[in-house]
Amino acid sequence: MGGAERHSIDLRHRLRERGYHVDLLVFGPRRSPAILAMEGVDPFMAIGAGGMSKPGGWVRVHRALRESRPSVILAVNQTPLIVSVVSRAIRATRARIACVFHTTLLRESEEQRLGMFRGALRHADAIVYVSDNQRRIWEGRNLQAMKTEVILNGIDLGRFSANAAERSTNRSRLGYADDDFVVGAVAALRPEKNHVQIIDAVAELRKRGVPARGLLVGDGPMREAIVQRCRQHGLEGQITLAGEQDDVRPWVAACDVGVLPSVAVETFSLSAIEFLASGVPMVMSDIGGASEIVTAGRNGFLFPPGDTPQLVDRLFEVSVHELRRSLAEHARPSVSHLAVDRMVDQYEHLLGTL
Repeated sequence: MGGAERHSIDLRHRLRERGYHVDLLVFGPRRSPAILAMEGVDPFMAIGAGGMSKPGGWVRVHRALRESRPSVILAVNQTPLIVSVVSRAIRATRARIACVFHTTLLRESEEQRLGMFRGALRHADAIVYVSDNQRRIWEGRNLQAMKTEVILNGIDLGRFSANAAERSTNRSRLGYADDDFVVGAVAALRPEKNHVQIIDAVAELRKRGVPARGLLVGDGPMREAIVQRCRQHGLEGQITLAGEQDDVRPWVAACDVGVLPSVAVETFSLSAIEFLASGVPMVMSDIGGASEIVTAGRNGFLFPPGDTPQLVDRLFEVSVHELRRSLAEHARPSVSHLAVDRMVDQYEHLLGTL
């Protein structure tokens, strides 16, 4: 369950509430229980393709597009965009095609597809970037479509609140003392999210005398590596691996600071917005649109990707109560412009132009 998936389901749900008929076509085989529990996910069409090299997947996509007869396809990231453009070329659909692109720094497998992606995008009707920084970076790498839009990700601000009483209740329920410094992250446990750096930072903070503890919400292939790093540092009792959660609000509210040390993919994090909307300051690696979310010294701090000493220094600063209180006071106001309704209005306008 990643941000692009959550964003897609939420957008689909809200467009349906506005009277649009929106089919959901899931290309890959993986399923997340938390995603399947989201409002608006059903019904969906499952292709179950293991990749673009599987002929059966192309046949099933062709049939699904002929059945649903879309007027517009919102293709999320590389593979769906390539598949959609090829499908239109072979007349499986006559739909307009827009790519919603959530990535800034690509994983190795995505770099290998970049040539195909770039070529397919030239035949698409629009590309939607989710941050201004992302647009500038990719236009500099000659990524172009007929039309370019920037639509910042948004969340339901009404679902999140900076409630001190709620925070105290959640911390007590999770076994945290008042003076524990809880470092939290809500992200799939994938390599590019770099959770092991959080473990290293918590260990170093404790050496400096900070009663730091870690709270990681999410699941994925890096879970065992994270457990092993906890053992190496002797932190088994200080790190909570909460797994995927249908509702992240109680977990976010229990944190003193949110951390996102990603080294790739990250562009305009929904998780970071949710932490800030909950009155929790953020410390983020400075990639993608991080600098559009966090203003250093006001609602959190940025640090160079992969730089653990810098991450530790920034967290050490936030551990000082007076500064943390100031950052927390500015956290929610800093994301007041990122309401989900504003985001959906912009997608609705794009659909109209297409």
